[in-house]
Amino acid sequence: MRLHILKKLLQVLGILGLGFSVLAPAGSAQDRLPTYEDFRRVDRMRRVTGQLQTAELMQVTQVDRRLIQRTASHATNDYQVVWGGAELINSWPFKRELFDKALAASGSNVMVALRYACVAAQQRDEDVALPLLHFVEKKDEGNAVPWLVELRLLQWESKGFAELKLPASGTAHYRDYAGEAARARIRLLEAAGYSPYAARRLGFAPDTIAVAMARELTEQPIEKAAAPFLLGVARAMQERPMYLLTELVGETLERAATAVGVDGQTGVEVSMRGVEVDRRREEIKALVSTVERNDVEVATETEMVQYFNDVLNLREEVAMRRLAGKVGGK
Repeated sequence: MRLHILKKLLQVLGILGLGFSVLAPAGSAQDRLPTYEDFRRVDRMRRVTGQLQTAELMQVTQVDRRLIQRTASHATNDYQVVWGGAELINSWPFKRELFDKALAASGSNVMVALRYACVAAQQRDEDVALPLLHFVEKKDEGNAVPWLVELRLLQWESKGFAELKLPASGTAHYRDYAGEAARARIRLLEAAGYSPYAARRLGFAPDTIAVAMARELTEQPIEKAAAPFLLGVARAMQERPMYLLTELVGETLERAATAVGVDGQTGVEVSMRGVEVDRRREEIKALVSTVERNDVEVATETEMVQYFNDVLNLREEVAMRRLAGKVGGK
């Protein structure tokens, strides 16, 4: 997948409501929480100008830091609210504190542990990340994500794929728990007083840490020994993921791993698979473009809230098709 296509998809996903929230500066508080009309206004401007980010968009997508911290700190008996705060807060020390609380309150929930491990790995905090990754590797059998994150940690230490001790059964699934994390962020934002639409708009984040790590792997030489493992990860990322971006990055990773060469694959098989991936990519681009151009502008707030719920429950692609079916005749 070409980089400009991924950037375009991110832009469109922002317009569809799957954008990114940013935290307001430390100590700041917003005069009022954003409304549906606030987002609608800046999205229209972005469609007209084609700009990925504007000052007005940055303002409306800011999350009130003090409100989030206060809400998460008071929710001692609701691990999902605390987890949501850990997902939204950018400060690593405070993030770590909230993740520790969420992990303890949830009884060492595997989903919380994996999300915590991903953030710790991103911070290059191996003392926190590695024990959590090893815990998830044992408890969440077949999940490729903890192994992918551990591989990135090894690479940052200039170590090779041989250091990664994969299980004999291998990995078969890609579970980054993006949907569960989104639910936690939404739960926290609604508890803080955000509207259902604003909570969903600010609570979604398609470009997760694990997806970003997979994308980074395509931007550097891949060890031949790692190619079979990464090909398996890439294929798993394309199996009915919650976000279309996960599938697209999986396609990119598959191309990169295949280019290195995987034993047992013939040139004809590689060529046929390339045609299939290209066809699917064009299908996704056409769907996203149609929904962006024809449906988002006329959708009501209630319909967009339902769209977000459908993304969580049914996957983004199904949600887009449902939204198009509901509002396409307006």
